[in-house]
Amino acid sequence: MVRLQKVESMAADPSTLYLMRMETSEDKPPHREWHGTHHAWIFRPHAFRWAGPQIVGINFVPLAKDMRAWFLQQGNLPILSTADYLEIDSYYNPYAYSGSALALAMARVVNAFHDFTTVESPELDETDTEIERIRLYNEIILYSARICEVAIKQLLYCTNIPESRYRRMALGALLESPCPSCKEKNGAKPHQVSLVGTLAHPFHLCLEFEHCAMDHMDLVNRLRNSQAAHSGIQALKIRSIKESKENLLVDGEKILSGFLHMLSHLQTLEERMLDDLGKKAEAIIRLKVNGLEPEDCNFKLVPGETFTFEHPAIDP
Repeated sequence: MVRLQKVESMAADPSTLYLMRMETSEDKPPHREWHGTHHAWIFRPHAFRWAGPQIVGINFVPLAKDMRAWFLQQGNLPILSTADYLEIDSYYNPYAYSGSALALAMARVVNAFHDFTTVESPELDETDTEIERIRLYNEIILYSARICEVAIKQLLYCTNIPESRYRRMALGALLESPCPSCKEKNGAKPHQVSLVGTLAHPFHLCLEFEHCAMDHMDLVNRLRNSQAAHSGIQALKIRSIKESKENLLVDGEKILSGFLHMLSHLQTLEERMLDDLGKKAEAIIRLKVNGLEPEDCNFKLVPGETFTFEHPAIDP
């Protein structure tokens, strides 16, 4: 039985209810042909939370599911802090903690975006309003990309893919990047590898990701790179307060619409992994209850496949 950890939560501002209509937006990013290969992988012991030798839970939080539920006023955002990390049976996936912090910070940005675009700001003049527009627009882009990154890395942490390979990767490289093994060979032109596609592959989500989710991720990544992450940024365009606010409302809704759509795909992947790991955990717990010795618990946990275990042969 997996114990649910009780955590505090941060509720959505009721004013964000209007964002529910965004999921039906017909705006779609341009389709890109993805050529990254998908590599085989297995779950490692880090996919579970442990209390000594006992499995007590899955070692990642459903970040995309929680973030999407918050937007739709169907749930709260969990708060994971360093104090939780010290609990013996808590999460020790580092991306769960950074993901929680990023989600809570983005919630503040979204509420500030809504207030700015719907409530009068008598304390701001035209210049202050335009500066605030640029600040909120950039933060929406940055947090959208960073939450996608951390949600993906949190899942990768549960696999046998070396963390050194993806730790410093930005969203674009997670979507598609040169094979590191080929790069090490002199004169070889490396083929492309998709770590996002690699995660999706064993759960039969490749087409869903390559024909939709990854296009949305690619768009927000390009927006971040061109308008928010580096020296390039929108220039100040001093205009009326109404025009500045209306401009942010249109641009912000478009970005958040794509972000919500990305979350729906990532949520599907999270749920498939949670279900798969939950079944594997139950099978392992039964084996241990029935007397399987720790030295025999060297399992090969293939994602998407039913877990079976043959007891090692006993020498006569």
